[in-house]
Amino acid sequence: MATNSKMVNLDRVPAYCAHVNVNGIQRTKEDYVRQQITTIFSSNTFESLLINVEQLRTRLLQMGCFRDVTVLIDKTHDSKVENSYDITYVTQEQKPISGGMNTAVGQNEGSLCTNFSLPNLFGRGEKLGVDYSYSNRGNTEGRVFYSTPTKLDPNKQFSISVFRTYFDNTWSSFKQDDHGINISYNIPLGIVPNAVHNFTWEGVWRSLLAANSATSLDVRKDAGHSLKSSLKYTATIDSRDHPVIPQRGSYSQSSLELAGLGGDSQFVKWSTQHQINLPLPLKSIFQWCFSAGAIWPLFQRGNQTIKINDRFFLGGPLNVRGFDHHGAGPHSEGAALGGDCYWATGLHLYTPLPFLYHRENLMSYVRLHYFLNAGNVFNTQSVHSTQSLYSQITNATRLSCGLGVVLNLMNVARLELNYTLPLWTQVHDRTTAQSGKISEKTVQTDRVCGMTLQEAKQILNLTDDDLNDSEKLNKQYERLFYLSDKTKGGSFYLQSKICRAKERIDEELKVSSSPTKNSQRKKQTEDLNDTNTH
Repeated sequence: MATNSKMVNLDRVPAYCAHVNVNGIQRTKEDYVRQQITTIFSSNTFESLLINVEQLRTRLLQMGCFRDVTVLIDKTHDSKVENSYDITYVTQEQKPISGGMNTAVGQNEGSLCTNFSLPNLFGRGEKLGVDYSYSNRGNTEGRVFYSTPTKLDPNKQFSISVFRTYFDNTWSSFKQDDHGINISYNIPLGIVPNAVHNFTWEGVWRSLLAANSATSLDVRKDAGHSLKSSLKYTATIDSRDHPVIPQRGSYSQSSLELAGLGGDSQFVKWSTQHQINLPLPLKSIFQWCFSAGAIWPLFQRGNQTIKINDRFFLGGPLNVRGFDHHGAGPHSEGAALGGDCYWATGLHLYTPLPFLYHRENLMSYVRLHYFLNAGNVFNTQSVHSTQSLYSQITNATRLSCGLGVVLNLMNVARLELNYTLPLWTQVHDRTTAQSGKISEKTVQTDRVCGMTLQEAKQILNLTDDDLNDSEKLNKQYERLFYLSDKTKGGSFYLQSKICRAKERIDEELKVSSSPTKNSQRKKQTEDLNDTNTH
């Protein structure tokens, strides 16, 4: 027997909300809950009622008071108004004390994270907590924070925190120890959906230390203590459908920081990030990314420069793939120096795995990844015109391409396995291809001497041909060592730097001479065998 079915347009079905009941409230204040439920009574159709019911459930979860909320919709029996409904929310409040321990992976390091908090402290979404993390590289971060909604609106959050961070920046040969206080305020960005304003004041006492005795003088000159007091404004708009591997939507964030409200760090810093995702046929995704930033000294006083811990760096899996982390840009004795201006862009294509495009659940976790990345980092001290600025931006562009597989790890992180080919590089850049070609012996020698062969040749002002002329090499070393004597205006540090450069070259000559001696010995043996045969 066939049954007749008929489509119902819910937008034309009248429906009204008569009562809203919120069950399970114990510690949460009633006025905070009442503030969230006012909009649901404006419903006049069944479709708008369902939308408002779900939006209210989302707001209740955002309040910071409940860990679970379920909804029951029932017809009102005692109301004189037809098509009216009772909405009941069954809530489970946050526990008075919460905490946990988890691991995190990022920037090629793993961290153990612990947290302890008192959620919904006074019944209106307040939170007092402690966070601490420790990584396998020895980096630590700890903070004590307090946050509270303002005007009973969970989307308007005020927070204050006291923190300490210790970071070993091995790519730039310095360690940084920060102690500070952070005060921030978040509010929605007006009528724009999924948009947030953030206003932050931060006061930090920063201690920058050389990583070891071989740290470059270009890094050492920024070592010591500094105080930074800054105001920062950040605007964020995020309409992506997924935070890890989005299929559609866009992301945009821009920030402006003014440092100099006390302390000795004085600059203006601007940065921006953008991402656009477009779905393509055959369940593929096209993505365009762009980021840029610039920093300027607030006051031009002599040769004042931006400290290394405030500069921008380029290279690595987050911007220009195919380069070591912070591997693109100026270097000194193996340490990345960064720049006061940078830009990076990328084109990405994500496709399903071959023969598995029909597996919807698998595509959300594993995809093929094709990419083309470009970028540049530079200093603007020598820029005096628009033409010279354009030359700085474009002349030293880095370019790389590649393909690989991207994995979605529990919707919180992504893991990339890529084959990358750097196409355009500069003299001081460090690429992953170069890292793969460097032998273990070379890496060990670089570590012992504190510099690479290229840096040693630059210090002694030698070319590749000069390395084969031992007499010229020794004369150049003796001359520079004599001129760097402290009594002649030099320094012990400069002399030790020249000595290490000579040691690095000597080690390289030993390694390069070994195959030659072995080949000569082998040739002599072959000649002797030929003579005995005849």
